[in-house]
Amino acid sequence: MWIWQQQNWPEFSYNSDKILPALEKAVKAVSPLTILAQEVEQEKQLHFESQILLEETLATAKIEGEILDRESVRSSIANRLGVGEISRTSKSVTAFVDVLLEAVRFSNTGLSEQQLLQWHSMMFYEKPLLYSVNIGQYRDEIMQVVSGRFGKQSVHFQAPCDSRAGVQQEMQRFLHWLNHQEPPSSYIKAAIAKFYFVTIHPFDDGNGRLSRIIAERCLAQGEATQLRLYSISTQIEKNRNEYYQLLENCQKGTLDITEWIVWFLEQIADAANSSQEKLAKIRIATLFWDRYRNVSFNPRQKKLLQKLLETDDFKTGISRKKYKGLAHTTDITAARDLKDLLEKNILQTMGAGRSSKYLLKELK
Repeated sequence: MWIWQQQNWPEFSYNSDKILPALEKAVKAVSPLTILAQEVEQEKQLHFESQILLEETLATAKIEGEILDRESVRSSIANRLGVGEISRTSKSVTAFVDVLLEAVRFSNTGLSEQQLLQWHSMMFYEKPLLYSVNIGQYRDEIMQVVSGRFGKQSVHFQAPCDSRAGVQQEMQRFLHWLNHQEPPSSYIKAAIAKFYFVTIHPFDDGNGRLSRIIAERCLAQGEATQLRLYSISTQIEKNRNEYYQLLENCQKGTLDITEWIVWFLEQIADAANSSQEKLAKIRIATLFWDRYRNVSFNPRQKKLLQKLLETDDFKTGISRKKYKGLAHTTDITAARDLKDLLEKNILQTMGAGRSSKYLLKELK
């Protein structure tokens, strides 16, 4: 029996005593970030948010098996927020960022069916070529999650309804719940909303991404902020197998979704803690560009410095070979660029010979 076949669907239940420790952990992790958002100047807020949106966009696509170009995503976000330099942008990525920003910036307003359908259309700015998708409208057939070869397929989940009218009825009930129901915590509401939406699975495609956007909307509403301070999708992508298995288990179970809510709250806490590290990088990046605002860098060097400031390469460094690939240049040019940064006292080397790597010098 699927969860939506239970007699009292969709009257979800949960054990408050089991949830409370995870909820307290999530609140404790997020609180410092919300305080920070109120204290720092707007430009730094936007720089911080641009990093969160970058990770969120890359991760939510990766969960669905899509790999986006990091530079294109970064540039699209910079274009929308008005921070950072803009190079090549992607119309489809920009559309997704617009959906996410709209969901968060206007989280204090109700979500209508018309708005949701428009979001779906925006997410599929570029129509898939390899399969058919009803864009901007609900599905009109049975939806199943299956695996295995033809003839020996396993059905992991089947969504409710086999007609557009049935799906629309389910979604009207969902939207009424979303706009009017007030659970004891916005974190609990976000967990339920994500699970509830993806279980209905109202669209042919894009359900996972929209479910996470709706969860982000609930979190922004509860935190009374128009900024995204941490990325849920990044954390879910790290635990993708566990995520899918837990969804399957709960969608086959009773209306008690305690296990799902506890897991989701744990992801919030971990995502917020990870954001503390990102914030440290943002502070370093802000200090870096302020210190070297009068120093001239060519486009290749700027790309390298952005990567070192934004990614884990900040700690591990980057080899000349890797920089050559990043900058799409020759070995001679790569060597000249790196030598110039060393002479400007911006980079330092670690290791020797072919194993040597280049790191940013510590800012003091």
